[in-house]
Amino acid sequence: MASSYPVIPAPWEIPVDFKITKSPFPFSPRHLTVYDSRGSLAYRVIDGGSSSTSPRRRVLTLFDASGATLITLVREEDEWKAFKGNANECKDVIFTAKSLSDSRFRSVIDVFLSGRNSGDSEPSFRMTGNPFSRYCTITKEDTVVAQTYLLYKLKKRIYSRRKFRLTVYPRNDHVLVLAMLVTFFITS
Repeated sequence: MASSYPVIPAPWEIPVDFKITKSPFPFSPRHLTVYDSRGSLAYRVIDGGSSSTSPRRRVLTLFDASGATLITLVREEDEWKAFKGNANECKDVIFTAKSLSDSRFRSVIDVFLSGRNSGDSEPSFRMTGNPFSRYCTITKEDTVVAQTYLLYKLKKRIYSRRKFRLTVYPRNDHVLVLAMLVTFFITS
């Protein structure tokens, strides 16, 4: 894989919207499908399930529209690690996500990019929101990087929690943001 992760800042100068659809879990494998603002497939996240040797280990894979693996996410215990492509070695870690608080109404997850000073206790990003309501704000210091919210329709009283919108603000890597969001939403 020729490209390097993460790419921060990215060259986009305007906010970019994506529509995310979560599959209904009891009827199909758990996954997310991401569409761009024109309705074209942009990314897909497939849940590889739990390992038979370690039920607390879970593997998810982020693919682009052509089916190429971009990032592999691995959950062990209470921590997510994101790896470049299909790799799973320490040298290929992009970020580590750790949950600070997890309640029914509010979750806070700190994201630490690899390659930083290991003694630095400040997170690179913080995700705050409510997975049940599909609301999440990703911040870097005091700057909003991305936000999600449910897709509302006028004159509709019941809203599907399976469809929500992601807005990525300028100069941020879409793939990195999406990988972080997966750690926030896929388990809910």
